[in-house]
Amino acid sequence: MFELNENMDKELCNFRVAFIGKTAEIWKQQTFAEKFKLLDGKPLEAASWRRVDIGFLIADAREKEDVDYLKKAAAAANNTCISLLIPILISAEQIDVPASLMTINPKKYAGESELYKTIYDAIKSIYDVVCIPGLVNLDLCDVQAVCKDKKKLLLATGEAEGERASIIAAMEAINKLTKQNEKAQSVGTSVLLNVTGSEANLSMYEIQEASETIHDWMENKQAAIIWGASIDESLDDVIRVSILIGE
Repeated sequence: MFELNENMDKELCNFRVAFIGKTAEIWKQQTFAEKFKLLDGKPLEAASWRRVDIGFLIADAREKEDVDYLKKAAAAANNTCISLLIPILISAEQIDVPASLMTINPKKYAGESELYKTIYDAIKSIYDVVCIPGLVNLDLCDVQAVCKDKKKLLLATGEAEGERASIIAAMEAINKLTKQNEKAQSVGTSVLLNVTGSEANLSMYEIQEASETIHDWMENKQAAIIWGASIDESLDDVIRVSILIGE
């Protein structure tokens, strides 16, 4: 349905994930722990971030000192030429951090596995957009446009297969966004939407369905939806929809 890029498997950026405190050990226990390269060095040292294009920083506010470490690590990264840093804080409360922050409320998840799978999905959705060539390319500038001057980020992914898969996947992502923020549909003036599927299963029809579902859900009908499409043959008949909103 689309012409594939010859460089589909080549990474386009230096992407790193860093952990603070106990989050590192819990991450290692998950089946997806080896999917992303970890930061070389200590997150609190600016030198560790100097060659990183996109970075994720994960901490748990239930360990009080780790919030301070997160703030210091975010400040250290921002003192380098890093293009995009997204801290993810496991916290029941909103906390100010010197970067666009994604907050995960642990009280809304069944356990550590579900919570960390949500974090993994968020990281993977950005990785797919900025590091893997797409069919309809989104890039780092698109992500930065949504994140720029924002204090909070909402980021979620849904998957479905079969009839109306793109709509069902979009609705699953929307439900996850609402779990992060009950007023998710009324925040943000721009949305990043990426639809992923196998070459045989993804067409402009699925992309349009997902986009219309997001547009219908949002209260601000003037909000810009920046959309793209990617190929992942491992999905077979599954359609994946990822949504990023900056508050």
